[in-house]
Amino acid sequence: MNVIGAKLALYLPVLAAWIAFVGAVLNRAAMVVVVPLGAASALGVTALITGTSWLIVAVVALWLWGVAWMVRGARA
Repeated sequence: MNVIGAKLALYLPVLAAWIAFVGAVLNRAAMVVVVPLGAASALGVTALITGTSWLIVAVVALWLWGVAWMVRGARA
């Protein structure tokens, strides 16, 4: 994988977490949605600053958790 592809693989999950986090805060979602998305956003920024790419796995897991609860709340 080239350098641009590697950087993109790091930035896209963090961007997705931030977009979902801002959307959840603006829509006043429940804390069970906001907390994992906020943690994913903060952890993603930490991963990008420190260059620890393995933290992206935790970012994706937290993002999926937050989005799953967001969808569950919308269906209820």
